[in-house]
Amino acid sequence: MTPALSKSPNRNKLIAICGNPNCGKTTIFNGITGLNQHVGNYPGVTVEKVVGQFSYPKNSNIKYYVIDIPGTYSLSAFTPDEYIAASAIFGELKDEGQPDVLIALIDATNLERSIYLLLQIMQSNLPVVVGLNMIDLAERRGIIIDMKKLSDSLGGVEVVPLVGNRGKGIDLLKEKTITLLEQNHREPQKYFDTDTEKLIETLTDKYGNSTRSRAHYMRIIFDENGPAEKSFLAVEGIEAQNILKNGRDKIKERFGSLLTAETRTLTQKAQAIYEASVSKKDHKTKSKSAKIDNFLLHPFLGPIVLAALMVFVFQSIFSWAEPFMEMIESAFSFFSGIVEANMSNGPLRSLITDGIIGGVGSVLIFIPQITILFIFIALMEDSGYMPRAAFLVDRMFRWCGLSGKSFIPMLSAFACAVPGIMATRTIEDRKQRIMTIMVAPLMTCSARLPVYAIMIAAFIPYQTFFGILNLQGLVLTFLYLLGLLMAVVVSFILKKTFLKTEQGTFMMEMPSYKIPTLKSVFIRIINRVKAFVVRAGTIIMAITIIIWALSYYPRSGDVQQEYQNTISQLTSDYENQMIGFENQIEIIKSNSEFNETSYHEIENLLNTVESNSDLTVIKKDLIEKYPENTLLISLLENQKQAELSYQNSKLVFSNQLAGKQIRNSYLGLMGQAVEPLFKPLGWDWKITMSVLASFPAREVIIAVLGTIYNLGTDINEESSSLISKMKLATWENGDKIGQPVFTPGVALSIMIFFALCCQCGATVVTIRHETNSWIYAIATFTYMTVLAYISAFIVYQVFKTLGY
Repeated sequence: MTPALSKSPNRNKLIAICGNPNCGKTTIFNGITGLNQHVGNYPGVTVEKVVGQFSYPKNSNIKYYVIDIPGTYSLSAFTPDEYIAASAIFGELKDEGQPDVLIALIDATNLERSIYLLLQIMQSNLPVVVGLNMIDLAERRGIIIDMKKLSDSLGGVEVVPLVGNRGKGIDLLKEKTITLLEQNHREPQKYFDTDTEKLIETLTDKYGNSTRSRAHYMRIIFDENGPAEKSFLAVEGIEAQNILKNGRDKIKERFGSLLTAETRTLTQKAQAIYEASVSKKDHKTKSKSAKIDNFLLHPFLGPIVLAALMVFVFQSIFSWAEPFMEMIESAFSFFSGIVEANMSNGPLRSLITDGIIGGVGSVLIFIPQITILFIFIALMEDSGYMPRAAFLVDRMFRWCGLSGKSFIPMLSAFACAVPGIMATRTIEDRKQRIMTIMVAPLMTCSARLPVYAIMIAAFIPYQTFFGILNLQGLVLTFLYLLGLLMAVVVSFILKKTFLKTEQGTFMMEMPSYKIPTLKSVFIRIINRVKAFVVRAGTIIMAITIIIWALSYYPRSGDVQQEYQNTISQLTSDYENQMIGFENQIEIIKSNSEFNETSYHEIENLLNTVESNSDLTVIKKDLIEKYPENTLLISLLENQKQAELSYQNSKLVFSNQLAGKQIRNSYLGLMGQAVEPLFKPLGWDWKITMSVLASFPAREVIIAVLGTIYNLGTDINEESSSLISKMKLATWENGDKIGQPVFTPGVALSIMIFFALCCQCGATVVTIRHETNSWIYAIATFTYMTVLAYISAFIVYQVFKTLGY
């Protein structure tokens, strides 16, 4: 939120940067503010708001806040999201003051089109400085712009030439902007017809106040049934409605429509300014961008290049991120180990290790993937390739209600749904944006892979077809394609029902290719990663702690005491064994032929053993090396065997205790209570409870299954012990008592459920944040859960009928 601005002479100043899409606003904004910025949403809408600040040495006591207004081709708007640009200029946004000055950025290569918006902006009664960006590209194309004539044609407005991706002209732009703040600005020019000017004058005289400018009245007049008119009439009432209607009727009588009245006037004015200030050299050579587009937008080569690029991006996200993810996982395991080593067992230690450290770790482990993803997205956006990619895939998506701009968000969701949903901010059409948000979680994210891996390894046989295909790989491929297929089906249904859209022609400006600036890319990545950690991380950690509490409490004192008694007896027996071994070793040591060096070598080798199988191999090697110490080796082997048996028994009893405690926990009781609801899917209460526990993060199911089957949580999807336990698990009650719980049908039922269900609290909260409404978040969670349940039910019942 931009801080409230006082009215003192030395008060902080608010500067707004506005302009067409792809005119370089973000690059200029980053050049002005650097890392001193934060990202949020405008109140009440889904549009992203970026606010930054900078200081100026000559006015060190004043802070200059800069707001990056969303790109638009016109201030004309008919939805709240579209109206943001105009509202920001008019000072109508909640918690935002009216800007003190406007920086209007213009693409020098598309000057005539850019002047149209500039003319609307200059009606705002605010001081305006024009930033003429990409002036170097214009010159290379033979476009010569006379800065003085352009300034004079605009009524004396200051014009600053810029090369944003090189940082040229940014300091001068800041200086001119600050200088403009200290001057009396000019009154807006009047260039509309007499009927329009008369209506503006009437409304101003009768309903004028300090917050409504000529630009504001233009929106009230020209945008029939738009947000500006609705808010105006809500305040001024029926009389204002009649005056507005009568005035509009006269304008329509003259021009035929309100749209023509505005566009004809502004277009003619923009053309006159352009002709007065621009001259062109003969420039027959194709631009570099056009030459590159011959290949990248080629009907055959274009999609191939895009597919290859996406494969590269997709592979990079997983392969490049893996070492960093392992480092993060190791770091959190290290922190957890320190806590366990320095705290006694109890709820506080469990909260810190399993709840807090585990919760934070489950979020931060995905940062490498998300960072790599955002690097590629930022490079594609800043280079100008992103609009080309959207253009190439638009035809594939158009029939189901999505557009080419849905492609990158859906691709991003294959790594994690949260950044995928956040990436929908590039979609201007609100309905398409919401539709993309609601289907993005159906993409198979990396968190689903552990579930797929263990179920496929345990219950899908390794059967090959044609010598190159295998059944396990085909099942995994099917699960990936299932999400994409369902996304298309759901989009089509939404298009025909709740989010009806009239599919128009896909129009997107193809900006010139540019070399991305490292500073701009770096700032964008920092902002996106920070937003992910703050929004998703805090939610996942909070939900993980809640799940921890539900799975930890209530603690049974009787079970705990039984465990302590068992461990005490086990320890006592072990210590007595060790005393016996030590006495026998002392007897051997007393022999005159005893070799101390050989003894220590044998002892050190045996101390490296971690399993009985290794112990057998080591013993054989030792006897071959030290045949004279066979008795000592056998004695030390028995001692090591007793130690391994003691440690293993402690682990078994500890895991049994954890299993009993979680079965008696609130979460376990919940699983048992809702078991009848999920029994048609083939699930017992243990699977049900594990699914409930995996709401914050899908991969949690592996750890929960490990705990409930008395194996502990230190297992993964490759755990042979968990696979073995799952294969041996049987129903504990009901008509299926004694029958195996897990079958191929049950395994597929679980995988289908996870493929389609929104088992991710961070995703739900991110949807709420990005749509600014719980309705879409709840609707997404609900439809995905119902879809997952029905699909899992059908799969299980079919396989049950077939005997699987």
